[in-house]
Amino acid sequence: MDNFTAQAEEGRRECKVEREKSKVITLYSPHPTLFYLPAMPTSNIRNFCIIALSLFNFAFADSRTENADKLFAQGNFEAAAAAYNSVCTSLNPKDKKLCLFSEVKSLMETKKIENAQKAEIKLVSLLSQTEPSDSLFSPLFAADTRLQIMLSQPERAVRSWNTTVQSANSDFFPTIYLTCLDLIENFPSNGLTNENCQKVRPADTTLISLPRTKTAPLVKVTAVPAAKPPTSPSPVQDTRTANGTTTPPQNQGCLIQLGAFGNRANAEKLVSDFAKKSVPLNIAETPGSALFIVRSDKFATQVEAAAFAEQKIAPFHHDYKILPCK
Repeated sequence: MDNFTAQAEEGRRECKVEREKSKVITLYSPHPTLFYLPAMPTSNIRNFCIIALSLFNFAFADSRTENADKLFAQGNFEAAAAAYNSVCTSLNPKDKKLCLFSEVKSLMETKKIENAQKAEIKLVSLLSQTEPSDSLFSPLFAADTRLQIMLSQPERAVRSWNTTVQSANSDFFPTIYLTCLDLIENFPSNGLTNENCQKVRPADTTLISLPRTKTAPLVKVTAVPAAKPPTSPSPVQDTRTANGTTTPPQNQGCLIQLGAFGNRANAEKLVSDFAKKSVPLNIAETPGSALFIVRSDKFATQVEAAAFAEQKIAPFHHDYKILPCK
């Protein structure tokens, strides 16, 4: 076997190995001479195969993303969400974040409470990974404002709206203005007024004059009793098991959720930071999810939880929400 044939055979084997790793496309011909490769070191052939496979991977993922985009444009939101979910993990970090955001928006547009709850878990994770300097920061918080209206969480919706206002440029004002109107219409006593909305009313009213579907709660809103002075959280059973893992608390009551993390170390850091402020927090693992949820102890009522959150959590951590009592 001459030198070139030997190199070609080695290259074919290397490409086959890389193909098996990617499970996407066959780069080599069944013919033993492979495809034409100029004489080059085997390491270069290996690099060529890896680069070529990467390009095909990106092209393959891009075509699947386009299919998801098409489903979304057609109004087939559940299918779009499933399509985004299947392709997001194969993308690079930046494109993956955009893909996951598209999945969140697809889930929200289904107008189903179970899908909105799925969207919330994914959106909380995205928010925890996004810095104010990121171009997605304002759109993510604007989406969270709408999502919290849908989930009947006006306090969280207002916080996200305020964060959006502080970080967005004037081009984003039409979206912020309309969301403000939706907040006031659905939750008249949420703390926002028409004056807040007018501050972000765009000079050009073309976009805000277009027909649109207003954002509204997906579940019935129940009246919240008058606020009471904050009290300490009711004692709850330790959720840590004998082997050191954690499970969701089972006692009845209301929880304050501060974040959902894919990395346990990040969740533990948040718990540690608040422990230094004498605020006890727990880490719970959601069944069927790889997220680590940071939560407070349970409170007897939602009013107590809200009062405690405003005094003990809001000054240090704005991205929290009060979960409905169970």
